[in-house]
Amino acid sequence: MTAAEPRRFSGLGEIVAMGVRNLGRHRVKTVITTLAVTVSVMLYIVVDGWLYGFNLDSKRNIVSYEIGAAKVQSDAYFEKKDELPMQESFSAWEPMAKALAAAGYDSAPRFAFPGTLYSRSGSAPIQFNAVDPVLEPRLLRYPAYLEAGRFPVPGKLEIAIGTMAADKLRVGIPTRPTPEELEEDLVGAASTEGEAAFVRGLYGQAPVVAKKELFARNDAATLALESRKLALRADASKADLERLWAMLSASGRMDVRVSTVIDSKAENGSGKMTHVNQLIDAVVVGVVNSPNPKTNANVAFMPIDSLQDEAGLMLGGKVTELLVRRSGANDAALPGKDESPGAIEAVLRGARVLPEGISVHGWQDYVPDYFAASRGDEVSSRVMIILLFLLSFIGIANTMLMSILERTKETGMLRALGMTDGQVLLAYVVEAGCIGAIGSIVGTALGCLINIPMVAYGIDYSSITKEVGGDFGYRITSIFRSAWNPPVIALCGVVATAICAASAILPSLRALRMPVTDSLRFE
Repeated sequence: MTAAEPRRFSGLGEIVAMGVRNLGRHRVKTVITTLAVTVSVMLYIVVDGWLYGFNLDSKRNIVSYEIGAAKVQSDAYFEKKDELPMQESFSAWEPMAKALAAAGYDSAPRFAFPGTLYSRSGSAPIQFNAVDPVLEPRLLRYPAYLEAGRFPVPGKLEIAIGTMAADKLRVGIPTRPTPEELEEDLVGAASTEGEAAFVRGLYGQAPVVAKKELFARNDAATLALESRKLALRADASKADLERLWAMLSASGRMDVRVSTVIDSKAENGSGKMTHVNQLIDAVVVGVVNSPNPKTNANVAFMPIDSLQDEAGLMLGGKVTELLVRRSGANDAALPGKDESPGAIEAVLRGARVLPEGISVHGWQDYVPDYFAASRGDEVSSRVMIILLFLLSFIGIANTMLMSILERTKETGMLRALGMTDGQVLLAYVVEAGCIGAIGSIVGTALGCLINIPMVAYGIDYSSITKEVGGDFGYRITSIFRSAWNPPVIALCGVVATAICAASAILPSLRALRMPVTDSLRFE
């Protein structure tokens, strides 16, 4: 190369090295732009992990505590399932259960019906689920989550009730009674001074934390009431609770009455309906408080065999649904292909035990409220994050524009020395891509660090879920935990790097449109 010949930048490594060196030459702009990328990537990973976590927990809780993998129901019932049309029940479910068991599935019959539950202190509308106390726990896990008492046993008119209904009806063992409720409802059930002292000894002042939450809500009336309430001692033993339950049950606190209307359809195919008002005396033997708020709401569970005759619902062996789940299924895993409606229906059709008008429906078909809440929150959260990304990368593009324009004279010198427009463009793209890569690495690391305690401990939303009655779409009662989403974590860094690199293209092309002579004179 002679003195008159321009230098040739032929090596890609040389151009890349130039782009990397520019990071150090413009430290302030590099640091500011890197911080913008870091914050955007970090927030996206944290928010995505949080959304992914409580959506995953909700789905697990729906399957493990509420529905199972699928339900077998009559088509007529499924069309009106929200109305709990007991007249659309079906019989001959036992052959289906046997066929499913032979194929490696657990199943449990249910008869769902609406009604009102009366206690000596009040009444509440209830969704009753008549279940098999032996088969139900094989599919669903809520029978193991009893705040107090036990689950009903076959053949007896016993009820397990959700915590919300228990509070309304003042049955079960209260966890936060007022001093008046303690004396009237609990101490009043004692037959001796020793029992009265025992009951009083199980309660103390409510935790200060609860009062702080009330101050934050600025609700003076609720604060005044809650500040007076007592709390069941956390160290109360199981034996103490069983003794207290027995005392309260003997006093009649647990006695309830079920009021419902038995709807039935004529067997002759005429479609004629009959309606029979029915009152059933029963006793509450347990209070359910599971990780799924649906099982803790205005819901009650009764043994299905105790409702077969005229003293019950005159079921005649009929059920409204047959719940299905693969035997030994992992509660942490969502139903797979072998638990899909198609796979289950194929088993029943293969065994020739699926009558006309009976179909299998997956768990997703029964939770539109969850999917509506999930989609709404996911869209709004992701829109906010995307807007944050856009704002960040508009700032990045603006920074790159200013940086490149300030180096217009330098760009002209590089072109005069022999760099082609493509090589200059590549150098600036590499520089911006390196900024994106550094910001992505740091942002990913920070996002994962924040995610560690969020996955392990989460955020306690119990006060909010209690305010909305536990029914707000999601199937979580208290702790909202994040979850690891490796594909999104990896993709987020790649996308951020690519967007940063792309943000340098337009400013670079603008600078390269200027003639070399004008670039050299640019001030």
